[in-house]
Amino acid sequence: MNILKHKEYIVHSVIWIAGFIIVAGFVQTIGNVRREMGDFIYPVAVGTLFSITLFYTISSRLIGRHSLKKSNSLFFTQITIALLGLTVVETVVDYSLFPAYYSTESESLYSQFVVTLVFNLFILAVALGYGFIKMWFKSERQKQELKSQKLSAELDFLKAQVNPHMLFNMLNMAYSSATTYGDERTADIIEKISSQLRYVLYDSNINSVSIRKEIDHIEGFVALQKMRISADMPVKIKLDISTDNESYQIPPLLLIPFIENAFKYGISFHNPTEIIIKIECRDNTLNLVVKNPVIKRERTSQSDGFSGIGLENVRKRLNILYPSNHILKISNEGEIFIVNLTLNLK
Repeated sequence: MNILKHKEYIVHSVIWIAGFIIVAGFVQTIGNVRREMGDFIYPVAVGTLFSITLFYTISSRLIGRHSLKKSNSLFFTQITIALLGLTVVETVVDYSLFPAYYSTESESLYSQFVVTLVFNLFILAVALGYGFIKMWFKSERQKQELKSQKLSAELDFLKAQVNPHMLFNMLNMAYSSATTYGDERTADIIEKISSQLRYVLYDSNINSVSIRKEIDHIEGFVALQKMRISADMPVKIKLDISTDNESYQIPPLLLIPFIENAFKYGISFHNPTEIIIKIECRDNTLNLVVKNPVIKRERTSQSDGFSGIGLENVRKRLNILYPSNHILKISNEGEIFIVNLTLNLK
């Protein structure tokens, strides 16, 4: 921002200096002041100072106040006072000092005022055009910044909702293992939980991670779920992951809600169930397929295998991050729940 401001100051300085040089070097007459009657630089310098004062009074101060107060009548009154006030002062200065030295022709104060007013009206028009255009660009920039901040805040909020109950499940599993199996298995669980937490707390604070990191997180999550499922439970888990480039970039924690949802709503303690997870990255395109059975549960309104809040949040994230570069299909065929996501990773 400071660089842009400095550039603006430099451009303005160059324009004013160039205008001064052109007028002082090539213009023959200003009102009743003529070049051949003496040193032309003094009246040009004074006129330039008045023009600069009028220009920035209008373009910076008055238009800036108008954008805050939104009062057209007050704004019109202020620019009229500024125009006429500076014109009167400049006319008096020019009439009192310069004609006596640089002109042999007598000219009325009124005619000098008219000449000065016409020129100042031109400066006023330029100042109004510049000021309102600058204010419009500033307003658009602020809108974009607010939009960006809103999207960033919404993404942070959505990411914060991804994993809370998953972490509770992991901690409960570690506690159960500590009281049942002993230290070795518990240590393995805690190490995996630590890796999951590290990813959630640190890696998810950046805009994108390599697909390898996201896959590692998913594999760790699935490994923990397998440890949570007892041997006598009729549950099969199939995880198939392939990629032609592990450096593809993807927003962190974007895929895990679909997989978490499958384990949350697709595991039965009694009936045979199968959870299928397939991730394939080829030619800058990621395809995720998650299938899980629809388990009817008592005492819950979420009986269709669909985690309303979790998947709705990730749907919003996708709409923000990939507005026209993703296809998400979620279907419930009665006995099986299917998620099919295609992302353009470019």
